[in-house]
Amino acid sequence: MLKRVSYAAVLVALLVAQGALSVVLLVGAGLFVRSLRKVESVALGYDVDPVLIVDLQMRGVNLDSASAVALRARLLEEARTIPGVERASRRIVVPFWSSWNMSIYVAGIDSTDRLGEFDLNAVSPDYFATMGTRLLRGRGISESDVAGAPRVMVVGESMARVLWPGREALGQCVRVGSDTVPCTTVVGIAETIRAQRLDRDAGYFYYYVSSAQFNPDRGGLFVRTRGPAVDAKETVRRRLQALMPGPSYLTVTPLSDILGSQRLSWRLGAALFTVFGALALVLAAIGLYSVVAYNVAQRTQEMGVRIALGARMHDVARLVLSEGMKLAAVGIALGGAIALVVSRWVKPLLFGVSPRDPVVFGGVALVLLVVAALASFVPARRAARVDPMQALRTE
Repeated sequence: MLKRVSYAAVLVALLVAQGALSVVLLVGAGLFVRSLRKVESVALGYDVDPVLIVDLQMRGVNLDSASAVALRARLLEEARTIPGVERASRRIVVPFWSSWNMSIYVAGIDSTDRLGEFDLNAVSPDYFATMGTRLLRGRGISESDVAGAPRVMVVGESMARVLWPGREALGQCVRVGSDTVPCTTVVGIAETIRAQRLDRDAGYFYYYVSSAQFNPDRGGLFVRTRGPAVDAKETVRRRLQALMPGPSYLTVTPLSDILGSQRLSWRLGAALFTVFGALALVLAAIGLYSVVAYNVAQRTQEMGVRIALGARMHDVARLVLSEGMKLAAVGIALGGAIALVVSRWVKPLLFGVSPRDPVVFGGVALVLLVVAALASFVPARRAARVDPMQALRTE
């Protein structure tokens, strides 16, 4: 008898541990899945799926400045003629891949460095339409913004707010690179973009200048396609490669690949926790079924006596079901407590989600209770159908 009790106690302890582990893993899965959804819904300020990055690899080919400018002009014009391409634009930097920073000087501000980091991109007139970045006021870079013309820039909305709070940014003078150079005039305000970090981009501000006025012999292209950019990648590469001199070549990368690597940690966390959480949930369900079924088998006489004394079938079933649910509740409570304790270490890995998110904890508890009810249902049904006469004859 003592051995039977000890065996049952070990089974119950293992079952509770399985339930607690399931809770911890499923809470982790829920937190990472919600983080991934938040990450994927972040407003970047530009489109991702239809955009290709074209990068030039000169591979020892030395071109003078004029030849480098002419090559990029030919590549831009050729890109616009490729079937399936909607627009194309010059660019120097790529969000989450590269950046370009120059000192800027604004009247009335002793040092802009203390306000944050101001990154720029040198782009051609079709840039904002190519990227899907909205112009909020003023204009973008135009065909008239050529070398020798007055220098112009488009600033991000957050940059306009931090440099000219409460004032109109359009028409303001910014000196780029040195406080002695001529003004670069703000002609447009664009929506704020994220280009450094998905989870926190505060302190980074962006502006755009004309590629014809700033380093016209540098950079590559952005190409916008009608469908997913990945489908047009090889076509664009082949058409443009034909224009590259000598052994030089170019690479074509979907912008979604760059963003995909930024989201990888949350995607990997969601996948791993979901797989292991689901496995732990299945094992917990099997364990609960086994323990409840074993308990019913050991109490066959008791069930027969209850039925013989007038207990109804649903009363017996409810008794067995409630015992299974109590075991599940203990595992849920223990697992929830453990998850709350370790939540402070998980917090840095999440995005826009509290490590103690009540929606996740509540959802996991509900799932476990439903699984426990289903796992206990078959043994409970079997107990309710015990034949009293046969049970009383069982030793």
